[in-house]
Amino acid sequence: MDYNKLGLFFNTIRFLKPKQVFFQIWYRVKAIWPFQFSYNNSYEKVSSLQWNDVIFNLRTFKGDNTFQFLNIVEQFKSSIDWDFKKHKKLWTYNLNYFDYLNQQNISRPDGLYLIKKFISNYNNIKDGKESYPTSLRLINWIKFVSKHKIKDTVILQTMREDANRLYSNIEYHLLANHLLENAFALWFSAHFFKDHRYLKKATYLLKRELNEQILKDGAHFELSPMYHQLMLYRILDSINLAELNSFANTKTTSYLRLIATKMISWLNQITFESGHIPLFNDAANNINPSTYNLMYYAKKLNISVNKIELSESGFRKFKGKHHELLINVADIKPSYTPGHTHADTFNFELYVNNKPIIVDSGTSTYNICPEREYQRSTKAHNTVTICEKNSSQVWSGFRVAKRANVTMIIDEQNYVSATHNGYRSHKVLHKRSWQNKKDEIQIQDILIGQKVLGKLFLHFHPNVQLIDNKNCFLINGNIEISFSKYQKIRLLNSSYCPEFNQSITKKTLEITFKNKITTTIKIN
Repeated sequence: MDYNKLGLFFNTIRFLKPKQVFFQIWYRVKAIWPFQFSYNNSYEKVSSLQWNDVIFNLRTFKGDNTFQFLNIVEQFKSSIDWDFKKHKKLWTYNLNYFDYLNQQNISRPDGLYLIKKFISNYNNIKDGKESYPTSLRLINWIKFVSKHKIKDTVILQTMREDANRLYSNIEYHLLANHLLENAFALWFSAHFFKDHRYLKKATYLLKRELNEQILKDGAHFELSPMYHQLMLYRILDSINLAELNSFANTKTTSYLRLIATKMISWLNQITFESGHIPLFNDAANNINPSTYNLMYYAKKLNISVNKIELSESGFRKFKGKHHELLINVADIKPSYTPGHTHADTFNFELYVNNKPIIVDSGTSTYNICPEREYQRSTKAHNTVTICEKNSSQVWSGFRVAKRANVTMIIDEQNYVSATHNGYRSHKVLHKRSWQNKKDEIQIQDILIGQKVLGKLFLHFHPNVQLIDNKNCFLINGNIEISFSKYQKIRLLNSSYCPEFNQSITKKTLEITFKNKITTTIKIN
């Protein structure tokens, strides 16, 4: 018996909600059920639904059966394979989302061609009928069909079958952003089909889940800036839909407006002045509408922008005359489904004069592979490891077993200090403090407990010029970084992955120290 693996399973499963366990079992039983589940596709006459695009999805359909998702281009020579396996499941999911129906300048004939190609293979499709891609597809089809006033019976029947299947297969086993996507899709379906069953479930799920998933300072609780942007986009779409069409209770729309205001505040604060988001946890660029576009959308909907101080999310931002420092002192969130979490406790990113200097390594893949393992590891982030261990036990792509627990000590405008116990099995606490001054940042790391060697990792953006200047390193000629009481410094090459399936060589400093080290960054 592999007791280490047994421990990983135990320390992962014990955080699950009972509902998750029940539905994990139930959906597995349904998958092998001898009788096929069928879903009704009948509908009453559909009246015209009003829809106006404010912002558009990325251009992923290139014409001539050619698609580009996650920086991978594929042309289907004859028919489109909706269960295409070559580029793994996330690429196939994107194919089935139909986001491209709402990219700018897609024509009505092209959209109808793609929809009908999908319907012609509908009975044989597997991945695309899972609840997550079904949710996104429903939203995109409803937008497209409504804009173009399409009344095709076969298309409407397919949408109805999708909506009924989703209604009966809500992703309670996964929860988090998956459950919200299901609710948003039912919200759209309710308005489209004028179905009060959909509306009742959507309203219940949205209120319950947003109340839990949006933290006091406006962050989405998975603490991925990328997923935060996506959830905000869905909320803005849901408000837009409700206000163009009188079907939902106005109290629900007002509630969505309140949530949007909070989420906008958090996103505004953690977005760098350059417009870039930090790549904390699972996050990548060029997946969602930018922060700028989301702010534009909110303005068009007359949603107010208020500043709520960063708090429950565990993110903090320091600003100087020329720099922005974003730090992460968060616990693993949410405890019961931390699939997009990295072992990055006490990570940070630094921008100087609107340019990235010290960066997160990013996320390039969701496949279970060495790259995924590295990108979630502690050494891929700007923090400290001991004994080659991760601060939290990330494993198998989307799993977390034992996790670091953070205790905040001091939380002030220009000074933050905290400890985490992710190395408790080695009888060590990691204490880190950040002090922000006008043109200087001091970061102190202390390993409290057993005397051990620590390794501090700092990852530099590929465009950074890093020069060893004896007592310090010079960055781009105007930034000095130095270390006290270190034993050894190694300059390494590593990977920077700002987008999916994109890897650029960057420089990384690995600094070995014993129990205590102070990092000083001076900006001249």
